[in-house]
Formats: sequence, structure tokens, C-alpha cells
Amino acid sequence: MRVRDGYLVIGHFGRAPIRIHWTMPLGAFVLCGFMFSLGAWLGFLILVLVHELGHALLARTVGGYVISVDVHAVGGSCEWAGDVTMKQRAIVAWGGVLAQLAVLLTAPLWSSVLPSGGFFGEITTVLTKTNLMLLFLNLIPSPPFDGAEAWRLFRR
Repeated sequence: MRVRDGYLVIGHFGRAPIRIHWTMPLGAFVLCGFMFSLGAWLGFLILVLVHELGHALLARTVGGYVISVDVHAVGGSCEWAGDVTMKQRAIVAWGGVLAQLAVLLTAPLWSSVLPSGGFFGEITTVLTKTNLMLLFLNLIPSPPFDGAEAWRLFRR
């Protein structure tokens, strides 16, 4: 692992780096209710990574290429490019929310396996309650939210 421009590279999606910026804990602190909680912060990191990897997967599916997947103080970003249609761009915009929805729908399964309360309880809270809040926030039909692009899929 290496640090460059404030980002720690933790893996790759194909050739694209998956990076965490040093400001990520600040975003986790705010979006997790101003808690100093390792479990909540880890849940936030997992949630944002799942969201951004959802974009990356659909970007690749529609013929785009992923440049980077980043987590930072204001959430995350999936930088991608490609010669795609507006409809395909809207499909990619849905990738993050659909990935979050998959986490939410599988919550009963993994919450029954993990111990309740404490560290794992904090992760579960973020992956359910915070997830639901961020899911709806991301669907706001205005930039910089995914809804600005995603809802175009249903326009004529």
C-alpha cells in the first residue's frame, strides 16, 4: 500500500486504484452522528466502497472504463470515462444506489450472524439506518447527487 496526494491505495478494480483519502474519518464522523466509533467508521467505509464499486461495475458493464474509486470526507467518487449514451450514463448512476439496496436487503442475514451491540452493532447500524438515509439522499434529482443522472433513465 502506498500514499499519494493524500490517498492510500487499498486495492484495484481492474487497473483502477481503490483509494481512501486521509479526510475519510471526518466524513464518517459527521455522517455517523458525530460519534468517535471505530465500528461506525468502518461501516461508513464499507458502505461508501460498496456504493462506488456499484458505479464501477455498471460503468464497465456499459462499455466504460474505470479510472479510480475513491472514498473521502464527502463520501466517495467513481471516476470513469467512455463513449456511452445518456441512457447508459443513467444506468451507471443507478449502480451506487442498487449496491446500497443490496446491502440493505441482505441486512437480516448478516445481522443474524454477527454479534449484536458493540463494534458489530455499530457496523450494522451504519449499514442499515445510515445506509437508508444516504440511499434517499443519493436519489435527489440535483447535482452532485446520483439522482441528477439516474432519473434520466425514465425520461423520454
